[in-house]
Amino acid sequence: MDQPTHSWIAIRAVALLEDTGTEPNLVALLKPHVREASIGAWIPDQADARRGGSRVENHVLKMSPYRGGQPERFVTKKTDLLKHIGPHRLIAGLLDGDRSLDSQWWAAPYKGDVTTRPGQHIPNRAMALSTMLKDLLLLGNKRIDALVSGNVSFVGSLTPEARTQEDAAAVYFFMLSHFVADACMPCHCDSRKLAGYNNGLHMQLEKHWAMQVGTYFEKDHLLKSKPLPRVHDVLGKARNVDGKFSLAFSQTKIPNLIKDHDVWLELIYLCRASFALAGMIASSQSCPYGDDRARAKFKDLQKSRPKFLAEMDQAVMHDAVLNTAIIWKHVWTGVCR
Repeated sequence: MDQPTHSWIAIRAVALLEDTGTEPNLVALLKPHVREASIGAWIPDQADARRGGSRVENHVLKMSPYRGGQPERFVTKKTDLLKHIGPHRLIAGLLDGDRSLDSQWWAAPYKGDVTTRPGQHIPNRAMALSTMLKDLLLLGNKRIDALVSGNVSFVGSLTPEARTQEDAAAVYFFMLSHFVADACMPCHCDSRKLAGYNNGLHMQLEKHWAMQVGTYFEKDHLLKSKPLPRVHDVLGKARNVDGKFSLAFSQTKIPNLIKDHDVWLELIYLCRASFALAGMIASSQSCPYGDDRARAKFKDLQKSRPKFLAEMDQAVMHDAVLNTAIIWKHVWTGVCR
């Protein structure tokens, strides 16, 4: 996803928290800084952010058939996956109604390829960042401390400069949204060469979504316009994008993580679902795993399967926003409960 799309996802997640009345104090922390989502949500894709060895591979968990020992560890039956992602995610409906992935596909073991340095794939990055965020909130300045329930007595011993500032905390929340959103992108979870960014499908999908999101959420507009867009207007513009993807968010409170999940396990299963969606986009029969020559063309998907493409657009964008709100809520309540 490009910079404006990542920016929109993060800003729309703030609006969703506000619209559903979920964790008003978290909204109070994030809302004044929504313009900075145009930077925060894009940090993991900035070349400068890779100084010291961080690479773009930390945004992926690319899966493929597993042929090692204990294969049963890497089998996730369809019914189990649906339980682990829950009915509130639109991708669950797509997977539940799909018949292109047969019982043989679901009975096979799949595992994330070792294409990343240890600890750098999406679930690990999301888990690490969410854990760090809890610590930063505990060390928050007086305004953050007023928003976080309970009493952290030792922070009074820190100098004001050593305590987490509101804008810094907000930027880290927005940065976390990047990894959550990438877990919803099918090509980030498929090891086939056809899912590589420069091989057609991946790039064209992202351009397709970017055209619908539009340019309003570009960082130069949100941070350099004179006068700067008002926060209320930015959130309104984010809500207005819903119609482009036929989004209809539930107005109930944002759900918790699936029972017995932490952030890592939640993201593992979301990546697994995105991998299955990649198999629906380009079947393993027409584009076998391990065939480096196989390609899937976006224009063929656009022409021959427009209904599926629209449903996929809706599911990916809806879930990217909702999942971001879910993970943010989990981080916040982990400090405030």
